[in-house]
Order: sequence, then structure tokens, then C-alpha cells
Amino acid sequence: MRCFCTMTLFKQLLKNTRGRDFIVGDLHGTRPLLEKILEKHDFSAENDRVIAVGDLVDYGEDSLGTLRLLGEPWFFSVAGNHERVLANHRPALVERTLSDVERGDLESMGSGWLLESYDRLNDDKWGDLITEVMNLISQMPLMIQVGNGPAAVGVVHAELPLGDWDQNIARLERVKKLSYWGSSAGDPQLDTLLWGRSQIAEVLDGRRLDRSIRGIDWVIAGHTIIEQPVRAGNRLWIDCGAYDQVPGRGLTLVEVDDTLAVSSHYHDPSVRTQRFVRRGHHFHSVIDATG
Repeated sequence: MRCFCTMTLFKQLLKNTRGRDFIVGDLHGTRPLLEKILEKHDFSAENDRVIAVGDLVDYGEDSLGTLRLLGEPWFFSVAGNHERVLANHRPALVERTLSDVERGDLESMGSGWLLESYDRLNDDKWGDLITEVMNLISQMPLMIQVGNGPAAVGVVHAELPLGDWDQNIARLERVKKLSYWGSSAGDPQLDTLLWGRSQIAEVLDGRRLDRSIRGIDWVIAGHTIIEQPVRAGNRLWIDCGAYDQVPGRGLTLVEVDDTLAVSSHYHDPSVRTQRFVRRGHHFHSVIDATG
């Protein structure tokens, strides 16, 4: 089952009538960890789907392999700020003309996996690699909607600039995907989707806990590392720092159903599961200390 796609930065996935949908937090090169956790959830590549909140690359052990998940028919992802930073450096990467400042920028973002190949590969092999990386990134939307109507679930990387889901879609539909990813400057009007932290900062500070996004049942995001998933209204943040191999960090998987089952798989190892009841957004949590 593939998606209903457009040439814009918004993608809609029709309801999965054959299996389950999982939304996963920032992967950052942790494909092996994702595969291990999916196995625990009896994932079926023939029937189930995974939708990621972006930042597939950098920091982890297998950024390229994780990015290549975009070629799998069961895997989808919005873009994160780390994908945008790579696109910002496209001309210098393609032409192998990185300045010291540009190299430092990429190093600070955890892109050593790409810089190693930049330094080591001959021109032909480097050309093949950077073309593959940029082609994969240029497929990525900035918003994904799973399903239709009042039960739909939205996925973004950081946060929405507008309080209405459809208004954010309308803004994206004015921007062609090819022009967005073909530019090394991005689009300042869309930066909030990739970089915004103001809303989760408010929530962590105890403010706007009931604020919701109109026109969608849930909006699930990542970007900001937290010890456990954080909910406010119908907004849910799920980045628990999968690449960081320390206790209290891990990968969160959300199974989408009438109840959202939010399972955080920590490196200690333990699993914390929270269940959020949809349509009204009342919720309760349970702790499962299994390894």
C-alpha cells in the first residue's frame, strides 16, 4: 500500500486497511535499533507502516542505512532540521568545495558519517553517494497526515506555526517540493516546522497544557529530546534521544489506533507505555518494566 502523493511538501497517507501504523521518534542513524524494536512489536513489512518524525541522519551508527529506509514501501518520514542542513550545503558538497566554516557546521550537526566519505571516496563514488543522499532527502515532505476526517493523525518534525492543521497545509501547498529542496536557503516561513521549540518549552514550563491544533485528532512531533513523551492538548512530542546510548534515553514508538499506545524503549533496558484515548484526549499511563 503506497501513499497518495503530491508534488508539494504535504503528503497524505490513506487509512491502512491491512495492518497497523507506527509513528517513530527521531532516528538519527539508529536503523538497527528501530528494526530490533519493530521485531518486538511483531511488525509486518507486508501489512504495517512506519512514519518517522524526521531527523533520520547524523549522530548514530548508520545514517545512510536509515536514510535508505525511504526506499522501503512501508516507511515514510517528514523531514527534520538535520535533513535541511544537508540540503543547505548541497552545492559545496556536490562540488567538493566545503569551506572550514561549512565543514564545522556539518560537524556540529553530527554529519561526520558524510564528511568521512567526502574525504575518502574518489570523485565518481562520491558523486554517486551525494546524489543518492540528496535524492532521498528531496522526497521528504514537511507534514504527513495519516487517514482522513476527525480521526486523522498529523506528523511534523518540530511544531506547527499555525493553530489550524488545514491552514498549515495551505501554506505548504504554495511551495513546490522540488523548489524547496533545490534551494540552499530553505524557506524562512517554514522554519518553525523544522526548528521550533517554543511550544514544547511552554509545555515543559507548565503553560498552555490544553492548547490543541484544530482540524486534526493528534499532532505528533519530535526534535526536542525529553525523558519521556510529553502531551499537551492533542499535541504529542516523542523524541527521547534514540542515538544517545545512556539510561533514560531511547526510541519511542506510537501505535495508531482508537487508543494511541506510546511505547518508549530505553537503553537501560526498560519499556514505558502510555495510552492516550482519542476523541476527547483523556489519557492514562502504565509502566511496563520489561527488558
